[in-house]
Parts: sequence; structure tokens; C-alpha cells
Amino acid sequence: MKFKKIAAMLLAAAMLTSFTVTGCGGSKVNAQAVAATLDGREISMGVANFMAQYQAAQTDLYFLSYYGEDMWNSDSGDGTTMTDSVKDSVMENIRECYLMDAHAADYQIELTEEEKTAITQAASKFLADNSAEAMNKMGATQEIVEEMLRLNKIQSKMRTAIQEEIDTNVSDEECAQKTFSYVRFDKTAASDTATDDTAADDSAEAGKDNKETAEQFLESAGEDMEKAAKDKEYTIQTCSYGDGDLNEDDNTTSMDIEVLKAADKLKEGKLSDTVIETSNGYYVIRMDSTDDKEAAKTKKESILTQRRNDKYSETVESYKESSDWKINENEWKKVNFDELYTAKAEETTTSTDDTSGTGTDDTSNADGTGTDDTSDTGSTGTDDTSNADSTDAEDTSNAENSEE
Repeated sequence: MKFKKIAAMLLAAAMLTSFTVTGCGGSKVNAQAVAATLDGREISMGVANFMAQYQAAQTDLYFLSYYGEDMWNSDSGDGTTMTDSVKDSVMENIRECYLMDAHAADYQIELTEEEKTAITQAASKFLADNSAEAMNKMGATQEIVEEMLRLNKIQSKMRTAIQEEIDTNVSDEECAQKTFSYVRFDKTAASDTATDDTAADDSAEAGKDNKETAEQFLESAGEDMEKAAKDKEYTIQTCSYGDGDLNEDDNTTSMDIEVLKAADKLKEGKLSDTVIETSNGYYVIRMDSTDDKEAAKTKKESILTQRRNDKYSETVESYKESSDWKINENEWKKVNFDELYTAKAEETTTSTDDTSGTGTDDTSNADGTGTDDTSDTGSTGTDDTSNADSTDAEDTSNAENSEE
């Protein structure tokens, strides 16, 4: 997995593990220095470094065992390291947060007194739950932690307001879906096991073309596909699609276009006369419904989610284009993740919604825009409203720091 994708994913991941930071290293940056400016507004290194260190703690938690202790210095293959990728993602996150803050008045967005109180309490608990040494390492102060949580809450409320502007009308034609069942046979040597993706006749000779196996199944499935599949221990899967998916460039399903076109020729309840061959498999298919109402409801929600994502992404991009953003590279380069963070033994999955609201819906992009899920680390670029701003101290707290 590319490091940039990892960084983006972590910016959108829900933080459920509680950390305790017990490191002895101190912050190596000047908290009063300027990390970046947005239309002349100065963003402190204190806030930027803390958000970066908090993100590093999550990255260590999820990927240290996979990449090893030299993870942060590993070359991703394109000349960047994990350090580069996470710092780039964090800085884009910071940029987006301050853009949302700058435009909050456009949507009459402000924090309530209750939200401000919850943020203050969460920040205080975070500081109390961790050692002074740990907080020094992360550069955490009451003011800095509160600022991260404040930014996340503003960003969350802005996203909700922006996404409410979408057109919610979706025509029946636009979301109409057809659904077919299928069993897929891999284009490889026959196997004696059936998986969710492939089915193979365990009586077939090793290495024999599975097309013959697929044809045998098609013949036996004529009366009752489910019974035939059960007898052979094959897995039947389903695929729903719309008319637009029949175009190669517009196909939103994971199904091969040849299979979709073959299914579209079938009447409801009918199996294909022949095995459908693609570049990597053989398919036996049956049209289940030419007007699947439940699948259409799901498609409608998917269309609306995409519109929300697009609306938010377009708005963020418009804000970027009309603003002046400068990173102070001389200061930002001083941020590093030389000391590794580890989770404490006890974990908690408790969280509250008092100050949350930065969405939980889908996936994210490296630039933090136009996606659907946000994290407790104050990450942005997601959709909906849930626990993303992590004003719950359980989610913002605790990161154990062990020196490399």
C-alpha cells in the first residue's frame, strides 16, 4: 500500500484505542513560530506540530508491526517516505480546517457554549491522562489541544451545512437497478476448495481448464441454481447494476462489463444459455430481478452520498483557489517522528458525541477533501457528522511514546 494512501486513510480512521504517552523526548520545534499562513493569518507551529504528532501516534499503532521500526524512513518507491506522506496529509488537513474556519460566517456557523465547554473539558482530560514528559514531546498545551478540537468541530459543522445544499431529487430512471446471481470459476487450475470469489469442482483434474467445470455447473443449475451450488459447495453471489453501468467508462460496479451485458439480455428468472467468459474467469449467471426496488434504494443513497462528497470537495477547492496559502518550510521540516508511539495495554472504545460531528460515511482522499469519514485526530475531508473531532478525551488521549 502506498504511504500517501495510508496517510489519507488514517486521517479518516476512527480512533477507538486509548493511548498513554510516556516518552521522555521533548518537542524540538518552536511553538510560537509560524508553520503556515492563510491569507495572512498565521498558523502556529505549536498547533501544526501537535496535530502531526497525534497523527504519528495513530500511524505507529496501525502500521508499526507491519512496516517495522524504520517505517518512517522507508522509501515508498516514488522518492517519498512515510514521514513525508503523513506530514503532507496533516498540512492539507490543517489548511482545510482553517479554510472552513475562515468561511464559517458564510454559513452562520459558530460553536455553542455547550460545545466550547465540552472542548475545554476534553482537552483538560487529555492533558491530565498523560505524563508531563509525554505532553512535552507532543508539544501539547490546553490552548493547543483546544484549538485542534475547535477546528474539527467547525469543520464538521461546515461540512454538514455545505452538503445540505445538494439537489436531493433522484429520478427513478437514475437509480433503477437490475440484480443477477452468479457463480464465478477462476481461469486457473482447478481447486478442491470453493471461496467467496471462485468455485471449482473438487473432482476435476489438477490444472484442467475450469470452463468445463463451469459448463457442468450450468447444466445442473437449470432446475435449481441454489441446490446445484449447495451440492457442489459453491458460493452464489449477486450483482446489482443500472443502465449506466453497461458503458465501460461509467461502470460503477466491480463486475466485468462482458458479464453485465450478458445479464442485461436475460429475462427475469432465466439463466444464461452459455458460460460467460472474461479475461480472468467463467461465469454462470441468472437474472433475479429486472426492477430491484431494494437495490434502487441503495443506489439512490449512493448517488446522494456522491453528490454530498462532490459538493464538499468542490467547495473546498473553490476556497483554495481564492486564498493565499504559504507553508513555512524552514519550520515545518523540523517536525519529525523519530520516537515511536505505542498503545497502552488497556484499550477503550468509548466515545461521546458532545463535540463531535466530523462525519462518518465513506472513504477519504489524501488531500482531505470530498470524502466520507473523519477521525478523532482532527482529520478532515470526510462526510456526514459523527465523532470525528474527538472531543471525547478517550479518543484524543493517550499515546505511549517509546524511544527508538
